[in-house]
Amino acid sequence: MHNVLITTFPREWDACEILSFLKMSDCKVSLHYPEGPLTEDDLIRLLNGVSGIIPGAHPFTRRVLSSATDLRIVSRTGVGFDTIDLQAATEHGVIVTTTPEANSESVAEWAMGLLLSVARHIPQADRDVRAGGWSRQIGVELYQKTLGIIGLGKIGKRMAKRAHAFDMSILAYDLYQDADFAAQYGVTYLPLDQLLARADFVSIHSPLSPETTGLIGERELKLMKSTAYLVNTARGPIVNEGSLIRALQSGWIAGAGLDVFSKEPPTNSPLLSFDNVVLGPHAASSTEEAWYRMALGAAENVVKVFEGKQPLGVVNPS
Repeated sequence: MHNVLITTFPREWDACEILSFLKMSDCKVSLHYPEGPLTEDDLIRLLNGVSGIIPGAHPFTRRVLSSATDLRIVSRTGVGFDTIDLQAATEHGVIVTTTPEANSESVAEWAMGLLLSVARHIPQADRDVRAGGWSRQIGVELYQKTLGIIGLGKIGKRMAKRAHAFDMSILAYDLYQDADFAAQYGVTYLPLDQLLARADFVSIHSPLSPETTGLIGERELKLMKSTAYLVNTARGPIVNEGSLIRALQSGWIAGAGLDVFSKEPPTNSPLLSFDNVVLGPHAASSTEEAWYRMALGAAENVVKVFEGKQPLGVVNPS
């Protein structure tokens, strides 16, 4: 019998068939839905005797991982693993997995929704009508505009497919280039600076890493057109938030659609005051379909590790 702890949404885990799948696979499952962020001490206490965990974005630091002597797998839902010390996990024999395909469609849809919202001022129109107004703000079309995608991975490619359907020109920045996909969907790979200078919309789909932290700062924002919009559904720290605020205040760019922030939630952030910014609560992957796929994938990875099989989405293969 393997002890498995679940500390992430959805809350429907306790009524979910996937929970039954875990229990039928010789797992004793415990559910813990934290009301706020878990600390290192919280995790150390909760991980006592636990062999596998399906967690939220908790701080799996070296201290936590060295204390969790029974832990064999951290099975993340989604694609983020930036709160996990991968080197420490590897040293302590803990496999870290993600579910890289599970939320791609949902995140790409949300990113396109943000793109449309900032281009056509949809949230502002909704608020105006609800308040009794009837003013028609003039937006811009996506048709024949240029979209720059930073990170043409699984989600970025799905974003490119959607942009292709809008007859947009598509630019991409990625260290790993897929020539076949680029040819099929008319994608042109460019260095980051050139992409920023040419794009009418920039959508970020890169993972958070030391190399991408602060990737978009003051210099990069000043390279963008004053009529361009920035969309971020990846991770908040990829964009220097102070620089973005200055860009919006100074008119370096036309606006932004943000689902992620350097601090979440962005309480008292100046970003809350801009009419040309559309905000989301880190909800791009929040669909019934994506949650099911993520939950199933995470559970299957846990069981595979316990059965001595190769799980999917391993991020520390060494």
